[in-house]
Amino acid sequence: MRGAQLTVGELLLNSVIKFPNKTAVIFEERSYSFAQFNARVNRLANGLLGMGFKRGDHIAVMLGNCSEILEVMFAVAKNGMIAVPVSFRFVAAEVEYAVNQSDSQAFIVGEEFLDIVASARPRLKAVSRFVAIASKPVQGMDDYEQLLARSSDAEPEVRVCETDPWYIGYTSGTTGFPKGAIASHRARTLPALFVALEYGLRDTDVELMTMPLFHGNGIMFSLCGLILGNTVFIMRRFDAEGVLRAAHEHGVSYGSLVPTMYSMILNLPEETKAKYNVGSMRVLISSSAPLLTKTKEEILAFFPNAELNEFYGSTEAAPVTNLKHRDQMRKIRSVGQATFGCKVKLLDAEGSEVAAGEVGELYCFSHAFEEYYKMPQATADAFRGDWVSVGDMARMDEEGYFYIVDRKKDMIISGGENVYPTEIEEVLSHHPGVRELAVIGVPDEKWGEAVHAVIVPREGSGITVADIMAYCQGRLAGYKRPRSVEFVDSLPKNPTGKILRRVIREKHWVGHEVKI
Repeated sequence: MRGAQLTVGELLLNSVIKFPNKTAVIFEERSYSFAQFNARVNRLANGLLGMGFKRGDHIAVMLGNCSEILEVMFAVAKNGMIAVPVSFRFVAAEVEYAVNQSDSQAFIVGEEFLDIVASARPRLKAVSRFVAIASKPVQGMDDYEQLLARSSDAEPEVRVCETDPWYIGYTSGTTGFPKGAIASHRARTLPALFVALEYGLRDTDVELMTMPLFHGNGIMFSLCGLILGNTVFIMRRFDAEGVLRAAHEHGVSYGSLVPTMYSMILNLPEETKAKYNVGSMRVLISSSAPLLTKTKEEILAFFPNAELNEFYGSTEAAPVTNLKHRDQMRKIRSVGQATFGCKVKLLDAEGSEVAAGEVGELYCFSHAFEEYYKMPQATADAFRGDWVSVGDMARMDEEGYFYIVDRKKDMIISGGENVYPTEIEEVLSHHPGVRELAVIGVPDEKWGEAVHAVIVPREGSGITVADIMAYCQGRLAGYKRPRSVEFVDSLPKNPTGKILRRVIREKHWVGHEVKI
């Protein structure tokens, strides 16, 4: 029965058996075949068992994008242990929170994070062993490569079930401090397989991995690539020209990126873009933030052989909806229809389904997370029976296509009217002087909240507040128009490129009712 389980380890093993000599992972100057990658995974798995850790134990990992983080995620999976990927953007206090809140007993750390972990280490209550991936031995820590060298490459003798937890994924924190969502093997292997169906992926594909590998998006897409038998090309950090080089030199054929990444590629100098052949790219996926129409049009023009998809999902529920290539210019601003294996409905505050065209809170029935770790109230708030929500507001058109209008907490209530920031952002993004923007609600004595636009102007554009106000005339209803405009050099983002409206709002709500 073991082979019938939809576990992460078993599905990797399928690829190892089918494609032992095929390249599984490329990272900088190193590459591993499926057989080599699996051997390293097994050595780490057996090394952790040799340290005395067992099925069900929690193993934290803090690494930048690299091949080792995939080794950790698969080794932990084969042992029936629970991975705790820690964001590489976390400061010491946040590292301390995640590692302690998750009850992690071991901590695998990359060289660039040793100082951060050292400052938090005295307060990491349950961690008994630290493992360092570093160029030289670190006092008080086991060396990663030495651990692998002294451990067996045989398959670990641990019985793992598809309903066992695989990892605790901390939410991006766009609305507050992160919550740890527990995802089982089945809750991620099934969506990974469904993604392959949704996007028409093949075992001959080469995957581009630019998303952070501690994040749910990076974890799921790397899992998808490896269980399909794809070669996964990992970028240590996003580099716009590097994406084009990967397509040109390695034949990269698909990848999941966020809108900010696409914009950075498109904003490269024309002479730089002209150096590379991107004809191998056949499937492009956008996620994590709304893809503005202007950006979408430019993507389709620059990647002529690629089909563009835009999906909506979350740490908790993985992909929920997808807008297919054929609908990109027919369903502007839509995130598409429910993905394979998922159902979606929109509910009002009383739990009743709303009519087509009306805005409701989006709930999905899918292979979602099990619960928030040690947060029973947050778990109860997220579920209505078997249906789960992360607080996003949406509407559905007559053809069953969904449109995310905003997070419930991002909605602006001005003079009793509901205003959705993304609608305003969509309009303002077409102004030729706007490079990037975010719309928030700020305190207003008369209206309760007023619409405020924070804009990163294009270099040399010289746009003014008056230009923005004039542009909104005739394009937005009066109550939706910004009452104030602020120009900035950059916008705060989380590691996946999602703009943090919460952070932008903070300074405006000091001394007022908190709206973050």
